[in-house]
Formats: sequence, C-alpha cells, structure tokens
Amino acid sequence: MGIRLCKDDDLKACSDTYAKVFNEAPWNEAWTTETAFSYLIDFYQTPGFTGIVATENEEVIGFLFGVKRKWWSGDEFFINEMCVRTDQQSKGVGKALMEYLIGTTDAETISLLTDRGLPAETFYKRNGFKEIERIMFMSRDV
Repeated sequence: MGIRLCKDDDLKACSDTYAKVFNEAPWNEAWTTETAFSYLIDFYQTPGFTGIVATENEEVIGFLFGVKRKWWSGDEFFINEMCVRTDQQSKGVGKALMEYLIGTTDAETISLLTDRGLPAETFYKRNGFKEIERIMFMSRDV
C-alpha cells in the first residue's frame, strides 16, 4: 500500500470510491460519481486543502480530505471526509491515512464530525480522538 498527497488525476477515483462506499449500508445514501465529484472538488479547491490517498497497484483504495484553518488556540486541521473502499476496511488503510496526516501536518489539533454509533466513531476513538461534550451539531430544513 502506498500513501501520498492527492493529485488532480485522483479526484475521479476518489469520487467513484465515495459513491460506492456511502451508497452501501449503514449509510444507504444515493450518490452518483458525478454528485460525489461535485462534492469533493469543493473541498479540493478550498484554501488550505490537503488530500491524502491510499493506493494499491496504482488504484485509489481510500482517501482523507481536509483543510488547515486558523483557530484562536492554534492551527487546526479539519477532516472533511475520510473514505476507505469497503473491501479494504479493517486492513489498516484508515490508520495509515491518519498516521500520514499526523506525521505531515503542522497543525496543533485535528478535528472532525462523524455519526454516532457507526463504525467510524469506533475507528476515530481507537485512533485517539475524543468526543467534545460542549459541541452540538445543529441543522434545519429550509
């Protein structure tokens, strides 16, 4: 397995991976490669963006997209999306992506949002993340 920074040429493969993974259980969403591409390219074009891809035989098997941003207590790296192909999960791909990020960022903290009760919550906790009790995520329909 190789880990490297994301290039323009990787966006299509990342979009394919994203759509396939999030259309499966437990998410059961309805992504197409095109909507996933539109979603991911917004992150890619954000100032401070870093994308990291995991590859096997030149094929993208996982990725981490995020952005470094200023915060009052020091720079923060916010993970927007992390995705590993279903057939590659529980094989160390996510851990390798996270270790690459930790080893290359100069941010003081890494943060993210994730769903409760899904495998991602367990993964992040196992990798040193903790829940921030004072934070409340809110949404409303328009």
